[in-house]
Parts: sequence; structure tokens; C-alpha cells
Amino acid sequence: MKIITERTMQFGNIRYFCASVANSPMTCYVLRGRDGDMLIDTGMPFIYKRLSEYIADLDIRYIFLTHAHVDHDGSAERLRRETGAEIILGERDRELIGHYGRQPVKASLRRYRLRNIQQNVCGRMKLFSTRPYTPDILIGSGDRNILRELGFDAVTVPLPGHTLGSVGVLSEGVLYCGDSFTAMWGKPDITPHATSLTAMARSLERILEISPEWLATGHGLPVKMKEARPIIRRYLLMCRQGILK
Repeated sequence: MKIITERTMQFGNIRYFCASVANSPMTCYVLRGRDGDMLIDTGMPFIYKRLSEYIADLDIRYIFLTHAHVDHDGSAERLRRETGAEIILGERDRELIGHYGRQPVKASLRRYRLRNIQQNVCGRMKLFSTRPYTPDILIGSGDRNILRELGFDAVTVPLPGHTLGSVGVLSEGVLYCGDSFTAMWGKPDITPHATSLTAMARSLERILEISPEWLATGHGLPVKMKEARPIIRRYLLMCRQGILK
């Protein structure tokens, strides 16, 4: 397992932990707050030990989950027990905890159709299922400023599409966007799967409107928005022209 963090490769002031297994990276982030720190996503359970070492010197008070897929919430319950942190999740993903099949995904591009079939099949296997947990804080569409109330210079950004309850975090020019966009192949790209392709396109439009300096994705290293922008625009143009169908 290869580990990269801001201690070995810097991207602005982004604090991150990227664990890559068989060229499949999972990335978690940390935001420092006024009264403690927040971990964004937790990765699969098998990266728990290395992730816990990374955050050992931090005061993790909150675990923010961009969405409820096992490669993002797989260690959330264990980390809550270890740190006493509260788990934050988008309200519409509550039904998805431990039940991947409740929000089956579709391929975002034709080249991902076979991968999409595998995703829906594997997602129902016990190996890829998160043990059920109960979030401490559920975020609705009107909870934009909840993170400010918790002591962070950040706001939440609804980014439905990949899942119905996907939520990002915008802080100091960085949009922590989960799987609303990706860099899993070492370059910025459209995420392969979405529960709602229509909602995902709207969320990509929202990302263009926000136009942060950085996109901190759930898979791969952070990417500059100027590198992601043409890829997002091209995809949205294909959506409008019906090329993806």
C-alpha cells in the first residue's frame, strides 16, 4: 500500500492522506477548526491502521462523510469509537448505510458500462458493505452554515448525483467534493458512476459556478480547478447533445 500525504507532496494548504492499493487511490482530508479538527471521509476498513497513524496527533472532533459508500465510510464507526468524534452525513444517504443496492448506479460514460455492472454486483457483496452505523448529524439542503457553527471556516455544498445525499465542503478556495469529480487515474476525470446522471450534471454545473482553486477528490490527489474545468465543460456539452445515451 502506497501512502502519500502533504508531508511528501504539497497541494496548497490541503491536508490529505491518500492510500493507493493496486493503483486504486482513496483519499481522506483534514480541516483544522477553532475547537478541534474534522476528518473528511475514512476510506475502506483495510486502510484504518495507516489512517489512524496519520491523525494520531490531531484532535478529531468530527468525521464528515461526503457520501455513504464503503470506500468513504468504511472506517467511520471504528474511528468514532476510537476518537469520540461525531459522524456527519447527508440526510438522503442515510438509507444507503450498509445497503448499496438502495441507490444503484449508472455509468456516466459509455466506456464505463462494464465497470458499472461490476460496481452494482460487487456493491452488494458483504466485503464491500459498510457495517450499519447511526450518524450523529444529518445535513439537509438548508444546512449550509452548520460547519461554521461547529468552528470551521467552511460551508457545505449539496452535490447529489453520485449518490442522492452526496455533500461537499468548501473551505478557503478548496472544494472537498467526494466522488462528484475524480482523479483516480492520476488525472482529472468524470466519476464513472452516478445514482442520478441528471443530478450529477447539475452538481458539475454548481462546481463550475463555485469555481474553487482546488478540487479535493475522494480518489487521487487534489487537482487544480483550471485543469478540471475543460473536462467538466466537455462532459456537460455531451450531456446537452445527448451523446452519452
